[in-house]
Amino acid sequence: MFPSKDPVVTRFDTIRTVSMVITAVCLLFISISMIVAGAYTITTVNHIQNTYHPEQLSSMLSDASDAIHTIHSTTSMLKSSEHGTPTVMEHVAKLIATVEDLSAALKTLHVDNILSESTHWRDMATSMLKGLKQGLPEL
Repeated sequence: MFPSKDPVVTRFDTIRTVSMVITAVCLLFISISMIVAGAYTITTVNHIQNTYHPEQLSSMLSDASDAIHTIHSTTSMLKSSEHGTPTVMEHVAKLIATVEDLSAALKTLHVDNILSESTHWRDMATSMLKGLKQGLPEL
């Protein structure tokens, strides 16, 4: 009864197709990199197992554990020797000094200029979006 129409290809169909191709390439890259990483891990583990005996591996792990423990205890000692633990009053005094510095910095900032510029940018962006909204249906 009605003749069949050919499908209309729009820009959005083209964009959708391009995005699907890009997604497929990214997924392929991720899959290949995971396979390569797995193969590298397997060969490395096999090499370590063939090269070192279990006793050597356990001694290497215990040496690494001792080194990490030494580093951790050293940083803990350095942290605790810095001036002792500050009291609550020292924290309050530091907070007050910081708030005073912040209030002095706010006086030198030109907040009115910053607000007027942000308003100007917002109005400009709004008018641009309205122009795009009116211009897109005409295309």
